[in-house]
Amino acid sequence: MKAYNLTKAHIQRINDVFKNTIEISLLNIKDLEDYPFLLIIQSIIENSIKLSIYPLKKDKIIKLTFSGFNFSIDTFDEISKTLKNIQIIHTSGVLLIAKQLFYECYLNLSLAEIEAMELKKTLEKIKNIFKEIKIEEIALEKIKEN
Repeated sequence: MKAYNLTKAHIQRINDVFKNTIEISLLNIKDLEDYPFLLIIQSIIENSIKLSIYPLKKDKIIKLTFSGFNFSIDTFDEISKTLKNIQIIHTSGVLLIAKQLFYECYLNLSLAEIEAMELKKTLEKIKNIFKEIKIEEIALEKIKEN
């Protein structure tokens, strides 16, 4: 049986983090040469930061945030029906922040695509069960030159 490394870790001095780049191995991503972009998501919770890195073929995707909703089967059925035909790249899961529920997901879709227009129409129909639905496009960052 092959031994798998599910995670990789190293310890570094806190002062060295700001002096060096953080080493991240992309060797295990299948067919990496087919993906010209990386989506890098930082989850910041109390005293930790979690990085999630996904290879992408597109330079623009959609981040969808639902906030201020009741935790119910009906709510999650509506979210599931809305997103059933869209590839979800990443999800935050449901988070309770300041007595309010949030759910966030990144979709393999840009605002210019026809499916995004259909998504907006569907979201308009279910907006009454949320305090807010936020749609934003995440695009390739321009490299800052010194």
